[in-house]
Amino acid sequence: MKVKYKHIVIIATIAAILFFIGSLFKILHWAFPYFGGLELIVISTVFCCIAGVLLIRQTLLSKESDPLNR
Repeated sequence: MKVKYKHIVIIATIAAILFFIGSLFKILHWAFPYFGGLELIVISTVFCCIAGVLLIRQTLLSKESDPLNR
């Protein structure tokens, strides 16, 4: 499967949403039995790293002259 830029944006958006929810949980001291704010922030950081690696990979493997300008 070829990864497109829209897939990378979707992953980064999911990371931002999870970070926002995790931060809200930390501020309000909410916790559920299996996850809390810290776990959501860690998961969002993993998603953000995956999006960054995919962006670098897509940019390096692109055959176009300037792939970020389209």
